[in-house]
Amino acid sequence: MLPLDYLHALCLVGIALYIWKREPPRLLLVPLMLLSFFVLYGVGNIIYFVGADTVPDARAAVTASLIVMWVGVVVGIELARATAPALATQSDRVIRGWRTAVLTDNGSADQLLAVIAVLVALFILVMFFGMGKPSQIRAFISLQSALEKQKFRAELSGQGGYLYQTLIASIAPFLSFLLLVKGLVSKQRYLVAIGVLLGIAVFAGKLGTFHKVPWLVYILQLMVVFQAMRRLEVGIGRILVFVLVVLVGAVIGAIIAIPELDSVGMVTWLGYRFFEVNNEVIYQTFYDYPHYLPHTWGMNIGLVHLLFGSGDLVSAHTRVASFFGSDGATFDSFFIGDAWVDFSYAGVVVMSLVVGFVVKGVDIFVTSAGKTPLAVALLGSCMYGLFQLQVTSAFTAFLSGGLLFIPLLVLLSTGLMHDISRGQAQWQT
Repeated sequence: MLPLDYLHALCLVGIALYIWKREPPRLLLVPLMLLSFFVLYGVGNIIYFVGADTVPDARAAVTASLIVMWVGVVVGIELARATAPALATQSDRVIRGWRTAVLTDNGSADQLLAVIAVLVALFILVMFFGMGKPSQIRAFISLQSALEKQKFRAELSGQGGYLYQTLIASIAPFLSFLLLVKGLVSKQRYLVAIGVLLGIAVFAGKLGTFHKVPWLVYILQLMVVFQAMRRLEVGIGRILVFVLVVLVGAVIGAIIAIPELDSVGMVTWLGYRFFEVNNEVIYQTFYDYPHYLPHTWGMNIGLVHLLFGSGDLVSAHTRVASFFGSDGATFDSFFIGDAWVDFSYAGVVVMSLVVGFVVKGVDIFVTSAGKTPLAVALLGSCMYGLFQLQVTSAFTAFLSGGLLFIPLLVLLSTGLMHDISRGQAQWQT
């Protein structure tokens, strides 16, 4: 154990107290973010380093960055509160009264949402069948080697283009949640039916990526949505149900993706997958950068590379995988890994502040408007962004993961609808 490890452990005690006093466990973004980070990269990191054979410099850099990350995230959360005190107060009031409040819907734009959802569902399904995904899924399941499946996934998982991938990742799930909740609250069967149709299309699209997790995350999002319709508090019973679903889903995914595993190997793999591999990838990223590969100074960010870079973008996780002899594998690290690759400690500090500020800001924005189908759908939708924060860069989580993109899209759409309604009223007058 290094001295920094004891400081990290002390930091985790402080985070536990912060969660207990300031952000108690609820089906909200900030508490779930802090709890997931605490388990995976707090306790999980300490467990990993106890048994791992590591280089002291890289290990110290990882631990120091995690300590900085915790401080930055908490400061970012508090900055979001201080930036919009009136909204934060309203949000706290709504959260406290969520359980007793009635879930209401004004029925605005239901028909427009239904038309959009039908078009999105048809587009996803046409693409799904047009690319031959059903036969690809059957072929993927029939493969008997994990290496063959890895190559198959690398070749075909990204089919469909950016629009298709973004739809199945964040936009279509949000629409499905919104229609389902609206339909159940207003007892409009056609909304529920369209929501189910879109949900089926989303689930099929996620299966067509051949990854072990996206379809499971969508199921967890649905569970969050239906639970949040009633209350936000998370008790022992809910935690156990969520853990059971995660374990069952992980086992199913492992059986399909790694057919060589036996029962003993399955238990070992599950422990490795949940607690070790995430921290191992972070360590490997910090081991490579900057000891063997130089910091990229922003060129690992797609938009920055597009504007100022040259040649094709080779992402950091691909370089790390190649360095360790795993060409074609996805060595995605925690969001601090990408920040470190670009800007060293400065990147970790800034991105931690931004993550804390954005996630708390979204929580405040979602809940301050009251207990509505839109708020519930946004909570469920943004959970995918939280998952993205755990495995990839903050920019990816904000945009394609929908953590920031979906709330901004809703805000712009709502403003546009209000402007149109106001213009129609003025014209009629």
